[in-house]
Amino acid sequence: MSNPFRLRWLQGWTFQIVLMEGHVQVEAHGFGICIRTAVLPGETPHSAADRLVLAEDRRRRALHHAWLKGQDLQNNSDRAYAPLEDATSEQPTSLVVVGQERPELVA
Repeated sequence: MSNPFRLRWLQGWTFQIVLMEGHVQVEAHGFGICIRTAVLPGETPHSAADRLVLAEDRRRRALHHAWLKGQDLQNNSDRAYAPLEDATSEQPTSLVVVGQERPELVA
């Protein structure tokens, strides 16, 4: 087995066996993230890598579905709000004036 290694059924991921905190761990790099898990007793590095990516995929799918369910909730922009008291409809004046020459700066 070479280090780093790839699994052909997990496209886009590269795995590396590392010794960290006194334990053998598998580190996965792919799609802009780096995740790590310990190799369990009796487990091969390949199965640990597969378990690691499966857990990350489940987590991302759950987050995606939660986000989709949140999109189904009533949109706040559809509500009609009462106007604020003491609110003015004046446009704010700009602090920066563009296109006006200042006489003291003109040479």
